[in-house]
Amino acid sequence: MQDKPIPQQSSPVHTWMVEEQTQPLPTLRGLAFRFFLARHKLTMLDVARAADVRMLTVWSITRDLPISRQQAEMVRAGLYRLTGTQYRGGITLRPDHARLFSSQSSERRL
Repeated sequence: MQDKPIPQQSSPVHTWMVEEQTQPLPTLRGLAFRFFLARHKLTMLDVARAADVRMLTVWSITRDLPISRQQAEMVRAGLYRLTGTQYRGGITLRPDHARLFSSQSSERRL
């Protein structure tokens, strides 16, 4: 009597692990900002109110997502009002739209 090879089915655990999305690691800028808030016992809402920006803007900084230069300056000023110290950590900025439009228009002329 011959043994028939049994086809192997893929394990459901293996499929689950392959399809699972991973969370990105926090960046140093986001961690530095969160540490600054924790050291001064500030909430994102405190900072948003003092800086007169939306809370989503402050949340974006904690996740190292880009914000406008004006918003970054407002947040830095708000932090200074709340703590009396300058926040020297980095904040990721969006590309300046004015420069993008001027470079595109100059490329069209050529």
